[in-house]
Amino acid sequence: MFRTLSAMLLCAIAGEQQAQTICQIQGSGSTSPYVGQQVSTEGLVTALFTGSGSVNGYFLEQPDCDADPSTSNGVFVYDTTPIGVSVGQRLSLTATVTEFNGVTELTNPTIQVIGSGSVVPTDMSLPIASPGQWERYEGMLLRFPAQLTVIDNTGWVQYGELYLAPDRLYTPTEVIDPNDAVPSGNNTSGQGNVGAILARTDLNSRSILLLDDGRTSTYPNPAPWADANGTLRTGSTVTGLTGVLHYAYGEYRLEPAAEVPITPEDRPSVPSVGGDIRAASLNVLNYFITLGDWGAQNANELGRQRTKLVAAIQAMNADVLALCEVENADAAWMDLLAGVNAAMGEDTYSAMEENGFGNGTRTVIFYKPSTLLPITPLYSINTSIFQRPHLTQGFELIGGGGRFLFSTMHLRSKLCDNASGLNLDLGDGQGCFNDNRRAQAAALVAHWEGLRNSTGIPAQLMMGDYNAYSQEDPLDALRASGLQEFVVEGDHSYVYQGRSGSLDHAFGTSEVSTAVTGLAVWHINSDEPAALDYSDANSSRYQPNAYRCSDHDPVLVGLQAAQLAVSIPIQEPSDLARFTLHGKVGQWWFDTPGMAHQEISLIDAKGRVVRSPIRVIAKGVTEVDLGNLASGLYLWRIAGERRTISGRFLLP
Repeated sequence: MFRTLSAMLLCAIAGEQQAQTICQIQGSGSTSPYVGQQVSTEGLVTALFTGSGSVNGYFLEQPDCDADPSTSNGVFVYDTTPIGVSVGQRLSLTATVTEFNGVTELTNPTIQVIGSGSVVPTDMSLPIASPGQWERYEGMLLRFPAQLTVIDNTGWVQYGELYLAPDRLYTPTEVIDPNDAVPSGNNTSGQGNVGAILARTDLNSRSILLLDDGRTSTYPNPAPWADANGTLRTGSTVTGLTGVLHYAYGEYRLEPAAEVPITPEDRPSVPSVGGDIRAASLNVLNYFITLGDWGAQNANELGRQRTKLVAAIQAMNADVLALCEVENADAAWMDLLAGVNAAMGEDTYSAMEENGFGNGTRTVIFYKPSTLLPITPLYSINTSIFQRPHLTQGFELIGGGGRFLFSTMHLRSKLCDNASGLNLDLGDGQGCFNDNRRAQAAALVAHWEGLRNSTGIPAQLMMGDYNAYSQEDPLDALRASGLQEFVVEGDHSYVYQGRSGSLDHAFGTSEVSTAVTGLAVWHINSDEPAALDYSDANSSRYQPNAYRCSDHDPVLVGLQAAQLAVSIPIQEPSDLARFTLHGKVGQWWFDTPGMAHQEISLIDAKGRVVRSPIRVIAKGVTEVDLGNLASGLYLWRIAGERRTISGRFLLP
């Protein structure tokens, strides 16, 4: 009886025009079969968006309007002034069908309220069968009962958008080896498992839902769903989400029809990794003193960038730290070092670095001279296959005696600029320049082995930005050489286009692995919105803390010094080898067999040999004027026939 009566009303409005169901209007294709025509229909109002900057209209749904699963039961009515319309009304209307940027709309409606009611949302789950499946639900009220996770917040501040998925999505090569059917395989050539990479890529694309805030204006204020800290991190969750499916700006999106039940992911404090020595790495995202280039565009931006990085370094309080993406200019690392020491105390950190070539970046080592003593020169490798020097420095824990080699890592990026041949993107998920990164890994393996043999220090820790996800060829090459990766299963240090993965890793020899007390990734960057960084565009949201100081998360490793094996017995000065400093004149006295005719090497706090050779006089005094050396802490070292003797002194 109701349908007969409502049909009569529709005919009266349309002047004997035949009424259409919403299913008929939507049709089974991507566009309506009634485009450009005036139609009459009816439905229940499921969501209403009004006011400046809103979607401007409401959604009608006619449940079960046909038995065809390929046709939608809902439609959007574009109406900037929907006077008297409210959710729950049953409307009959006459309107014109249009296709606006991919969405079927009813425009210029003439309406009449003919009753009331409610629509039971259609329950949905992810992944969907195919991306094209969304079309059949266009305009309908949907509910996602299961918990969904925020995987991408890139458009949150500007557009009020979040990408959701059943769980955190990972870059395929983070979990799948393109060469080997099992992740434990260490082959570095072939594409035998690329099919699995492509399958995971497809699964990821079908597992995503875009949640919108129902607005078309930019920079909503306040930003929707922000937590108490003014952020909304990936890893936050939503359970029982209900909204209407709309299409705009080239994507299907869910416009909320009720409060969004979001549980924020809290900002983490600095993780504890234990041990006597804390090592860390951080990609600082182009710390450039040259303004207007790759990093800060002006002095204000640089100041905010420095503040955030200093806050992160101070909070980590590492004994040794590998910093990647520092401008290839001495002024850059000196500026950051000065900022850190101003915050933590004069001379808290010293720095070691090696000039690169070109106008790119270099890696820098910060270390605490109060806890670590450099006991080797600063070694570097920077052949033609590298974009920047890779550094290695030998350290000893002052007062503890444990020794280890610390190496920086920053392999070639995945950017495709000037890629050719085998460095093109080969479609295996590893991006451009994988062949270059693979060659760099092989060269480093050989270089590091030589350093361990020449220094007699078997314990070596390598940290930094590897620019390779966990199952990619460069890391397979390192594992195949016998190096061990220290990992937290399922963790990440980087998020790109909603896919998480680890680009920042810690590797080491078996001798250092026995000393590892903990490993952690401090998620201060990858999960935070980029719109909270230091740039002028974000100055109104700027927070002078460590969060979003970069785009990579820092990695921390704890080491137990007592577990660090030492193969060369380096001794402190004794009554057989004494050093005294008289003003700026150093005197060595030796009565040690095997020391005659050897050379004294002086090493500064940056690990650089600053004076060599100094010939030893057997059973006598060797005196050297040190007046041309800068003030600071120095190591002296003599390698004899049967032993190595070393000591340290502070030059005023």
